[in-house]
Amino acid sequence: MKYVVLLALFGASCGHAQPTGKSKKVAPAVLPKAKPEARPLFDEGVRLMALGGKNLEAARDQLTRAVGLDDKLFEAWHDLGVVEARLGRWEPARDALRKALKLQPASRKTVIALGEVLGRGRRWSEAQSLFADESAAEPTDQDMRLRYVQALRDGGQANQALDQIKAVLAKDSKNAAAFNALGLIYFKMEKLPLAESAFRRAIELDSQAKATAAVWNNLGLVELARGNSQEAFQAFDKASMLDPKYREAHLNEANVYLDCGDYKRAEKQIRKAVDIDPDDPDAQLALGVALRGQKRFDEARVAYERALAVRPNYAPALWNLAVLYMDFQQDKKRARETLTMYRKVAPRDDPKRADADARMKELR
Repeated sequence: MKYVVLLALFGASCGHAQPTGKSKKVAPAVLPKAKPEARPLFDEGVRLMALGGKNLEAARDQLTRAVGLDDKLFEAWHDLGVVEARLGRWEPARDALRKALKLQPASRKTVIALGEVLGRGRRWSEAQSLFADESAAEPTDQDMRLRYVQALRDGGQANQALDQIKAVLAKDSKNAAAFNALGLIYFKMEKLPLAESAFRRAIELDSQAKATAAVWNNLGLVELARGNSQEAFQAFDKASMLDPKYREAHLNEANVYLDCGDYKRAEKQIRKAVDIDPDDPDAQLALGVALRGQKRFDEARVAYERALAVRPNYAPALWNLAVLYMDFQQDKKRARETLTMYRKVAPRDDPKRADADARMKELR
């Protein structure tokens, strides 16, 4: 299982994009009132979106119908993009959020959502440009600056990210969020002592439990990278005590147990994460792994199916479900069907692809 890093949304990158020219804060656009025939569809879409889970597809349909009747309905375009992202459909999500931002260029929430979707869709330079432009337009927006740093870091531009965060700290040497970002950069660069030092400085500077919990989670990841499972678990446990609703810490504690083969204790931690967010596909996937380890195969299948109900193209869940069918339930037909779906949606560099190809040959 994969450990959860705070704000680590992106992966490797192709190049660093400079700001594209936005230098002034944009005034909010004055938008027309929603067309009466579109409003009920939008309202129903919002209601279904709030319910989450299996209701997301229905929410998507309602919001799509709403913008079909009123293509200037900014809120519907934004929410449609959010729903598509929650379903793991990065390209449709990007298109919807771009339409929303074109209608309302001053929407900060849309900028943030679009930037995250661009990262998920591996459009690194576009995410970097978006956040760079927003930071240039609003230099006092610290969160946006840190998102730009994140896009650089997780997009493979660690040195540029380091330059940016050092500039932030030169102006504010007691900025806890910036020290946490600095730690994440050093962690990306595999400079573990420097990462630990930055994270501990962030904890010294920030007394807020939720913010500090996130940093303790990151300290746990440093210890894992050093091979210190016990110290890592203690850091994750500290994070979950500071903020019992911090899902990532519970999942990381569970992953330590999974690595040790202690599936029952892993399940206990994962269920805490599921209670916090039942619609989190990562938590459902981890639950399936823990249940499969206990030979509770039917329950494991249900957990994988729940992950896929939330995110239909979720490659890790498809992979694990296919392995369950093939290795533990001897259902070759379903294993073949699920592997076929996995191969359609998994990235080309997915580490399980070679194994999937070999399994498909075996199933023929």
